[in-house]
Formats: sequence, C-alpha cells, structure tokens
Amino acid sequence: MQRTKSLPSGVIADVIIPYSNVEEPDFDRLSHEVELLDKAGVHGLSVGGILGGVIGAAPDELSALCSAIRRSSKKPVFATVFPDAFPEACELVRAVKDGGADVILVAQPHYLAQPGVEGLAELFGGIRALVRLPLLLADCFAGSLVGVDSARTLVQRKLVDGVFEAADMHVLVDLLYSRLDVPVYSCIEDLHYPALVLGARGFISNIASVFPSECVGLYASIQGRDHSTARDIHQRLVRLWRAFDYGTEREARLRCALAARGRPVGSPKSPYGRLAPNSSEYVVNALQRENAL
Repeated sequence: MQRTKSLPSGVIADVIIPYSNVEEPDFDRLSHEVELLDKAGVHGLSVGGILGGVIGAAPDELSALCSAIRRSSKKPVFATVFPDAFPEACELVRAVKDGGADVILVAQPHYLAQPGVEGLAELFGGIRALVRLPLLLADCFAGSLVGVDSARTLVQRKLVDGVFEAADMHVLVDLLYSRLDVPVYSCIEDLHYPALVLGARGFISNIASVFPSECVGLYASIQGRDHSTARDIHQRLVRLWRAFDYGTEREARLRCALAARGRPVGSPKSPYGRLAPNSSEYVVNALQRENAL
C-alpha cells in the first residue's frame, strides 16, 4: 500500500511539550525544541505520547500543537490520540489531521473495558473512512493489551497501515515474528536496540526527545552493522532510562533532565508535576555519571 511505503524509518522523537507556569503550551519554547531535535537528525517528530504532556488535551490544543511542530520542521509528524469511544475518536483524528499530522496513531479504548476485535475493527473502519493518512494501531497500555491476534486481524482487513507496540516486549517480538507485512514501531524505552535488530521500522520515544543525538547514533550504528558501538550506546541509554523510569514521576523526571541539560520545558500538568524529595538530585547525579549534562 502507498500509505505503508510512505511511513518513515528510524528515530521518531516524541516531543515533550513545554508548558508555562499556568500550564499552557509555550509555543516559542516548543519551536526551539523542535528545531533542536530536527538539527540532531531525528527522522520524525511525534506529539501525543503518554509522557509528552498532552494526555487529556482538548482537540483544539492537539491541533495547535501539531500545527506548531509542522511549522518548525519538515520532518514527518506523528500524532497519537487516546479516544474512549468513536465520537471522540472522530473529533481527535480530525483535529490532528487539520493540524498537519502526517501519520495518525490511535490507541485502543480502555475506559472501563477494552472492546473485542470486532469492536476495534468497527472503530478503525470508521476512522479509515474519515482520513486517507497512514493509520497505525497504538498498543500502549500494559493492563489492556491489544495483542498479536487482534493486530493481525486489523492489518489483514486493511484497517491499519502499521502497529505501534509500546506496552509489551513479548508482543513486539511476536508482531515482528508474524511478518505482518506492515511497519511495526516500538517504544519500550530500554529495549530500542533489540527491537531494531529484530526488525522494527523504528521507535517513537521520549528518551529520544531528551537524548536525540544518542538515539540517532544508535540507529545509524545498527544500520551500519556496527553492533559494538550500538551496544555501547544502548547500555548508556538504559542506565539513563533507569533514572527516569519511576512510577508516576517518569514525565516529571524527564522534564527535570531536560532542564538540567539547559532545555527548560516547565513542569507536567497537575497532578503529575510533583517529585519526591531528592528525586531531582537523583536525576542530575545520573546525568553527571553518564557525562550527559
């Protein structure tokens, strides 16, 4: 399919959206962040990921963020939406399409209960009728996995053009092993190296937003079959990710790391902005140990 061929490979940085002190997007800082990521060589940009700071954003805010990223870069723009029902899915999908997104990722509804495969097929069939853009299934919630069988059904019915697996490495392995003939992207932050080796088209990642050059170097080393260098970069990124991967503090710790690296993006929206005592010091010390300040 033409839509599948147009999907880029490599590192897709999920932009951590800068916020002002009143929890409104700081569009000037956002433009600066996008330009920095662009110059670092990432292959695409993403808005809407779980740790990017836009969970719960209204459609008009998502559209405005997509537009701002599109104005600041010529790289492909991925947009992820998390609808609970079809009417909301329509509203969110139209918003990011109008905002200039090139690829739309739709997560499975998970409010109260996850729909079965026929319900998912109905949802994605309705979305497919709305837009001609590449459409990806986003499997993002470890507590309500879509899994391989449902993903395969959506692919076989030509309702999605690819799969984004962000919840379970075992599901990712099985998706790649199943040879679905559509791109599979990953976002298991401490396993980007094995995902790429196993055949993932690329990864959509918040750690790529904090450390874009390192992630681009990881991808380039794998493409060049320099696995010694790739493993070294992978191990360093894993050690850094361990400093961030702490329960509900993950987004706040990522933002703390950006501030320590001279890229202040503000705090997450309430109630996700609180850090435990000593967490900031812990993050900064981890950066210092890895010479990452």
